[in-house]
Amino acid sequence: MKKKTVIAAALSALLAAGCSAPAASTPEPSAPAHEDIYIFYTSDTHCGVDENLGFPALKALVDDTKAEHPTVLVDCGDFLQGGTLGSISRGSIIINLMNQMGYDIATFGNHEFDYGMDRAKELIGQAQFDMVAANARYTGSGTSVFEGLPAYVIKELGGAKVAFIGVLTPATLTSSTPTFFMEDGEIVYDFCGGDDGDELASQVQAAVNDARAEGADYVIALTHLGSIPAYSPYDAISLIHKTTGIDAVIDGHSHSVIIGDTYPNAEGEDVLLTSVGTKMENAGELIITADGTIESVLISEYDRKDADMEAAVTAAMDELNAILAEPLGTAPFDLVITDENGIRIARSRETNLGNYCADAVRAAMNTDVAILNGGALRHSLDAGEVTYGTLLNIFPFQNLLASCRCSGQQIIDVLEYGARKTEGITSFDGNAVGEYGGFLVVSGLKYTIDTSIASPAVVNDEGMLTGFEGPRRVSDVMILQDGEYVPIDPEGEYTISSTDYVLFDRGDGNTVFADNEPLVRYGPVDLDALIEWFKAAGTIDERYRTTEGRITVK
Repeated sequence: MKKKTVIAAALSALLAAGCSAPAASTPEPSAPAHEDIYIFYTSDTHCGVDENLGFPALKALVDDTKAEHPTVLVDCGDFLQGGTLGSISRGSIIINLMNQMGYDIATFGNHEFDYGMDRAKELIGQAQFDMVAANARYTGSGTSVFEGLPAYVIKELGGAKVAFIGVLTPATLTSSTPTFFMEDGEIVYDFCGGDDGDELASQVQAAVNDARAEGADYVIALTHLGSIPAYSPYDAISLIHKTTGIDAVIDGHSHSVIIGDTYPNAEGEDVLLTSVGTKMENAGELIITADGTIESVLISEYDRKDADMEAAVTAAMDELNAILAEPLGTAPFDLVITDENGIRIARSRETNLGNYCADAVRAAMNTDVAILNGGALRHSLDAGEVTYGTLLNIFPFQNLLASCRCSGQQIIDVLEYGARKTEGITSFDGNAVGEYGGFLVVSGLKYTIDTSIASPAVVNDEGMLTGFEGPRRVSDVMILQDGEYVPIDPEGEYTISSTDYVLFDRGDGNTVFADNEPLVRYGPVDLDALIEWFKAAGTIDERYRTTEGRITVK
């Protein structure tokens, strides 16, 4: 077999004797005799088929292993969204590549629904692998996207029966687009959350019991729950604690990198938990040995690539480029991030493109207000034909959107921080003045910046906001309510959306919302929001021809 780079649990064991020291769970005394079974797994690839390890290398690894051992390839969700290949093709290119990879089983991440339920049904029909979902319920009058999909599938591998159960996060309703899960204004999808996670555990336990009754020798849970405290009580660790009969949990959602930890189940038996991170930074290899021991390693590199898979990825990129050239409509005037002298004023002033993009985010996330850092706007939009590629130029990085509840004071604070470098002029001798990537363009808000007042923002040695001292330069903050701008209430509660970089990742040193409870932690990408905003009209509304006085600088 070709050489693979393995991430092991202990540095002292790394590549010892040509292999890693794997994490393992203790076999049950009754474990059946069978061949070694190899389960390769991915999660949260977010369209990163050609990033890091990548599909061509993983395909080679899986096929090389399959030549010697019973082998399956599984995924724990969030494969359809997060990159241009997914966004522009609305998932079809990704499904085609997964089919060619030879995936056997997958479960749903919250982002599998970002293109709507009708599209999700189409993509499920396109998939040549099993989709499993143990905790999805539907109470509507139409056809559920999950109709006909099993809670688990059992694969006969090397003399043993292995069941794979799919578990979605109950936060799917709010982590994707909530309206997609509604009919006639009512939510008709349910993912068995419950207040304390017991309902989720009960639903999964029922699937485990059924799989065991059907003769499963091993039960592997493919979960999109996350394994960090922020996702409690619906996290993978809590699920392990509340259930029995699961041998290993392969998890996704939180983008955690877990080689193989063990946690006690409801009867005190160890259950292995593993997770690969995101964007193909690793693939996982779970081995059920002939004596019933379960081991796991993470693989970050492999020294061979499958030629056919490489060709498929290249063909997918060619298909993408053809789609990028397709016209979506026309722009009757320019939307700009620069002034007539080429100065990037989107980083220090209101622009019509900034307003347009912020409005797109607010509409997509259905929040009271939206903010975007001016540095996220990378290219102006010229009058004339608009294509997918045109919009991609504006948001090339495809940041995930997020939202949370916040106080009016927090909105005031974040505007203050974003205005900390703004100057009374935008250029001098042909060079930008007061340009700052963290300057905030807004939707649903108006505010004034007085540049005669020094910024009161205080940052630490790491450049992180720690508070404010002295007079404020931001004033007259108004919020749009019922079509009218009214003074913001510092004590009031509002909903706000932006990229996760701005809200939760402390981008540009902004810490204002870092500890807020997310409404949506990993939402659609900004490009998707922009595409849908433009496609709704097929042109640019006349009100964006000039700026609207959302930001006044004096």
